[in-house]
Amino acid sequence: MLLSQTTFDELPHTCNAMPYAQPDRLATLATLFGMTPPSLSTCRVLELGCCDGSNIIPTAYALPEANITGIDASEPNITTGQAVIDGLKLPNITLKQADILDIDADFGQFDYIIAHGIFSWVTPEVQEKIFSICEHNLAPNGVAYIGFNTKPGWNINNTIRDMMQYLSASIEEPATKINQHKALLRFLLDATKETQDPYEQFIGEEVNNLIKLPETFVCTELVEEENQPLYFHQFMQRAKTHNLNYLGDAILHTMLPDNFSESQKQALQMFNSDLLVQEQMMDILSNRSFRHTLLCHNDIKLNRNLSPAILANLYIASSMQPVADSYEKFENSRGTLSTPKLIVQSALRYLSKEWPRAVKFDELLEQARQDTNSNSATDQETITNVLLMGYSKGIIELHSQPTAIVNTVSEYPQASPLASWQAKQSAKITNLRSEWQIMQNAVCLRMLPYLDGKHSHAELLKLLENWVADGKLTLNVTNQQTGEELTLTETNRQEVLNKLLVETLNFAAKTALLIA
Repeated sequence: MLLSQTTFDELPHTCNAMPYAQPDRLATLATLFGMTPPSLSTCRVLELGCCDGSNIIPTAYALPEANITGIDASEPNITTGQAVIDGLKLPNITLKQADILDIDADFGQFDYIIAHGIFSWVTPEVQEKIFSICEHNLAPNGVAYIGFNTKPGWNINNTIRDMMQYLSASIEEPATKINQHKALLRFLLDATKETQDPYEQFIGEEVNNLIKLPETFVCTELVEEENQPLYFHQFMQRAKTHNLNYLGDAILHTMLPDNFSESQKQALQMFNSDLLVQEQMMDILSNRSFRHTLLCHNDIKLNRNLSPAILANLYIASSMQPVADSYEKFENSRGTLSTPKLIVQSALRYLSKEWPRAVKFDELLEQARQDTNSNSATDQETITNVLLMGYSKGIIELHSQPTAIVNTVSEYPQASPLASWQAKQSAKITNLRSEWQIMQNAVCLRMLPYLDGKHSHAELLKLLENWVADGKLTLNVTNQQTGEELTLTETNRQEVLNKLLVETLNFAAKTALLIA
C-alpha cells in the first residue's frame, strides 16, 4: 500500500513527495476558508529547502503550465533532482543551489510557497528569513505552507535526542554513531515493553513511533545541531510580526474540536472565541509533535464557517469501502462513516468504485440520483452535508482540480512517466497522488517502464513469460483454495501468468499509477 498520511505526516522526511504540501491541498483549504486562491493551472510555486525536488517534481508533472522553482543549499541534492527533470524532459521546473538568506524581492512573486522539512532545522536567523520570504515574495492572494516541530509532542523527542547526543558525543565515525543511536532506541523499547507505569508506557509508545520512521531521519536529522521545536502560539507570534495570518492546517481534521472526546470537546468550548488559543490547547491535549501550518497575508478576509455548498465546485475522492453485511456503514484506514440515507450510500459506493480518481461533484450527484431514481431538491444538500462531515474527520478527500488518474485498465495501459522513470532507477516510486512507496510488488516494478501506452496486453504477457523463463522474475504460486504452493508447469503457466498480469495492472490502477 502506498504511504499516505501515516506516521510520516507527523515528522518530515524531506526527500520525498508529500501530498499535504502540494498546491492542490493548499488551494482547497484556502477555498474552504473563503479565499479565492491563484489558479493552479498557471500558478507559480517556490519550495524552500527542496532537497532533490522529490516533492515538486510531481507538481511540475501534474501542472504542465505552472512555473515551479526549488532551492536547496546542497549541490548533490540539486544534481540528483536535475537528473530526474532531464529524464522526464520537464520544461516548467527549475532547481537552484542557493542560500535562503540570499532571496530578495528580485527573486519574484509566488502563488504558493512551501517549506515542509526545513524550518525546525535552521537557525533563528534563517527562520526569520523564511517568514520574510512569505511576507515579501508571496503573491497577494497566495498561500504559504510551513511544517515545523511543535511542542509539547516534541519534548519527549528532545529528551531522546539529548540522550543520543550524550551517548555518541565521543564517536566520530558516522556508521558507529548511528549504531549507537539505534542501540539506545532498542534499549528504551525493551526497557518499557512490559511496564505498567504510565510514564514508561508513554516513553515506549514514542520510541515505537520513532523506529517506524526512516533511519536517516531518526539517526541523523533528529540529532542535528539545530533543532528548534516551537509551541504553536510562539510560531504564530513570530508570523504576525511579518504581517502573516493563520489560514489553517493542511490536515483539516486536526483543527476541529469535534474530533476529540466528548469531555475534551466540551472543555475546549471555553476557547471558542479565540481560534489560536483553542488550537494551542488542542496541541496540548493531543501531545502534538508536528504542524502543517498554512499562512496568508493578514489583509485577507477569511470565513471560518465551512459551508457544505462550496463542495459543489470541488472534486471528491474516497477510499472508503462498504462494510460487509451493512448497507449503511463505510470504512477506510482513517475511520468509519454511517448513513441511513440511500442517496448518500449511493454516492459513497460510487466514490469507492472510482477510487483513486477524484470525482466532480456534479458527476457524483448525477450518478447517485440515477442509482436511487431520486430527483429531490434536497439531494445536493444531503450529500454535501455528509461529505463535509467525512472530510472534517479526514476520511474523505476534497480537491480543487481533477488529476490525470484513471482507475481502469485500457488495452494499451500507460503509467505515469514519473513512476516509469523512477522504476528504472530504484524501487522508490511516486504515484499521481504525490504519495511515495518502496515498491514491494516486484512484477509491477519491473513492468512500469513498459506501461507506455504502446504495449498491448498480449505484448505485456509475452514480456512476463520471458522474464520468468530467463529467471529474471521468480513467482510464488499458491492454490487459492488450499493455500498450498504450486509448481509452475507448462499446463498451468499460461493461466497463472495471464492472471498475474491482470492483477498487476489492476494494482497499478488502484494505486494511482495509470493515466489516460
